[in-house]
Amino acid sequence: MKNALFIPILVLTCVTITACSTDSEPDLPAYTLTIEITPEGAGTTNPLPGGFDEGANLELEAIPAENYLFDRWEGDLTTESNPADLTMNSDKVITAVFKREPLTMGGDGSQANPYQVHTLDDLVAIGLEENLDKHYIQVADIDASESEKLNNGSGFTHIGDAEHPFTGVYDGDGFVIRDLHLNFNRSDSHNGLFGYAKNAEIVNVIVDNSTQLNMKFKGFFDDAAQATKHSASPKVAEWEFSHAEERGIAGLVGTNDGGLVSHCYFKGRVKGDISQAVAGLVGINSGTIEHSSFEGEVSSGGGGVGLVFFNHGLISDSSVKARITGQVAFGFVGFNVGDILNSYADIDVAGSNGGATGFVGRHESGTISSSFVRGRTFSGNSVAGFVNSNNAEIHDVYSATDLVMVDFNDNRTIAGFVVTNEENGNIENSYFTGSVEITGSSGFTKAAMIENLGTLGSLYWDMERSDLNDAVLDGSPDGATGLSTAEMRGPAAEKNMPGFDWVNIWRTTEGGYPKLRWEEE
Repeated sequence: MKNALFIPILVLTCVTITACSTDSEPDLPAYTLTIEITPEGAGTTNPLPGGFDEGANLELEAIPAENYLFDRWEGDLTTESNPADLTMNSDKVITAVFKREPLTMGGDGSQANPYQVHTLDDLVAIGLEENLDKHYIQVADIDASESEKLNNGSGFTHIGDAEHPFTGVYDGDGFVIRDLHLNFNRSDSHNGLFGYAKNAEIVNVIVDNSTQLNMKFKGFFDDAAQATKHSASPKVAEWEFSHAEERGIAGLVGTNDGGLVSHCYFKGRVKGDISQAVAGLVGINSGTIEHSSFEGEVSSGGGGVGLVFFNHGLISDSSVKARITGQVAFGFVGFNVGDILNSYADIDVAGSNGGATGFVGRHESGTISSSFVRGRTFSGNSVAGFVNSNNAEIHDVYSATDLVMVDFNDNRTIAGFVVTNEENGNIENSYFTGSVEITGSSGFTKAAMIENLGTLGSLYWDMERSDLNDAVLDGSPDGATGLSTAEMRGPAAEKNMPGFDWVNIWRTTEGGYPKLRWEEE
């Protein structure tokens, strides 16, 4: 009887012990600590957020990242102390607030006492959101070659964007920024040294990136075979770039929105992708550009332009000396609805298969005056010496660019001065003296002007040098006159081009074509 009772009790005790040692779980933390960091990436904390026992006493420390300082705690802990004591008696949500270290470049950022820019690090700091509205003056030449290592090797990121534009003043004071490696990210809508500048002043800036150039100033293509090779990409329709698609990509300023760019100089290379319209100096201008220039190389799988791609403002006393390539390519401005005065382009332009124009692609409104282009303009589709399509005012300008057309497109168009002068187009007191070279057997049309729906007055071209015998193929030729080389050169020009203002605007030369009076001797 005793044995029968003993065995079940022994088994029950064993089962009970086993259950206690294998199925029990440790107690979970009583409360959760949530920590947010602002701005994102500005620092960390110790301890990190997580779960803690009820009643736990924490010493919470904020650890700033490089170039940041701790500012305060917010939320369920409100103090400027660091470290700070925290008791876990409930769930806690806390924000660690950091701030940028103050600029230490000298000055205070005011108009009277601008920050003094010495180094590449100073340039990087200007691009921080809290620094975009300050005044700056450059006080030394800057070796920016180390910018090649920035942003994981992608280069210097622009100062300001559309959401946070640069609204301050930057005065380069004639000092040089050398070998600045710019990050032309194809996903950015506004790119350059300054990405987006709104009502800002950018003056006396010199960027010398000549070490990045891989070019010589001479003709692009030695023969038609090489040109056709470069034209083998899918055809891009001419003038397909619309206002809605405007993207500001250039060397100095991506978008100059209502501001001033004055006495600035950029030498180097600007390169774009297939979808990009890029320019040498400024991508989009709705402000003023004066006494500024670009020298170097512009290349793009989309459209390339020497100075500004979209001009809605004023450009005066500015220049381009550049090699420009793209599926469409223009020497000075791509699309113009503003004014261009006293400016010039010394260019070598190649629009592979979408067309090329010496000075401006489309002139929609405003005035182009007292300006000129010289050099070489090349395409396998459409070339024009000065403007492709004009619907506004052009006067007192000239084109001395040689036009080169290769055998690529079946319907090639060569216009000495302009392809189409539209209904509102008016061209006066201007001339073309370039040569025309055509290779291949495909069909082509050529004239000083292909179509004229507007008005002409005192428009001349050198028939002898260009071998363009027709003034206009479609529309009225009234106001356009072909002359011989001798009739347009030297003192004879004043007699044979009577519509020109020879006192205030034009002057004759000894044995050469007329020049504008503001040009150097």
